[in-house]
Amino acid sequence: FNVPHGLTIDHKDNIWVTDVGRHQVLRIPKGATKPDLELGEKFVSGDDDKHFCKPTDVAVTSNGDFFVADGYCNNRVLKFSSTGKLLSQWGAKEGNNGMTPYTLNIPHSLTLIEELDLICVADRENSRLENSSNEALKIIETFLTFHKY
Repeated sequence: FNVPHGLTIDHKDNIWVTDVGRHQVLRIPKGATKPDLELGEKFVSGDDDKHFCKPTDVAVTSNGDFFVADGYCNNRVLKFSSTGKLLSQWGAKEGNNGMTPYTLNIPHSLTLIEELDLICVADRENSRLENSSNEALKIIETFLTFHKY
C-alpha cells in the first residue's frame, strides 16, 4: 500500500482497499496476502475507464458487482462487474461549483442498501447525501442537503 484510504469487507469476506496514493482499488481474497483484482494503473491518475484519481470508497453487491467513489479529482461513482468490467458511471463536477442536483463534488463514502435498490453517496463538498438507483445509476433523491441550488 501507499496511502490506503477506504476499507470494505464484502459478503465473501474479501477485503477491498482504496489507495489514494496509488490511484487504485484492490480486492484481497480472504486468507490471501496479495490482491486478486487491481483496478487503476499504479501511481497514474486519470479520468478514463482504466484510471482513477484518488478513489475513496467501495460498496459491493451480493452478486459481487461493486461501486467505486472516485472522489477527490473525478467526482464520479463507477459501477463494475465482479470481474472488474466497467458497467456504468455517473457524476462529475461541472458548473455552479459542482452544485446541481445531478453533479457530485468529492463523493467520499458509499453505502449500499440492496433491499431498497439504493446506492447512497456522501457528497462531501456539496454537503449532502444522495440516493441513487443501484441499476439505473441516476440520482433519485437528495436529502440532508445544507446548500441551496
